[in-house]
Amino acid sequence: MTIINMNEKVGFLIKIIISSFLLSLAIKYLTPYLSLDPSNRNALIIVLMLPLIIMLFLSKKLWNNLSNS
Repeated sequence: MTIINMNEKVGFLIKIIISSFLLSLAIKYLTPYLSLDPSNRNALIIVLMLPLIIMLFLSKKLWNNLSNS
């Protein structure tokens, strides 16, 4: 691996960490303003939303890398 390739990977990981942090802050501080019923379904949706958003972002990145190869 070259240094440039390693820097790209580190930069990508930093973007993932920052976006995950911002999404978790948004979930923590913005959801009290939503009028949601306290149910198991709503809790499950909120808990699974962050990993699903990150999965979509990573799959888009993978798709772009595969199409550029």
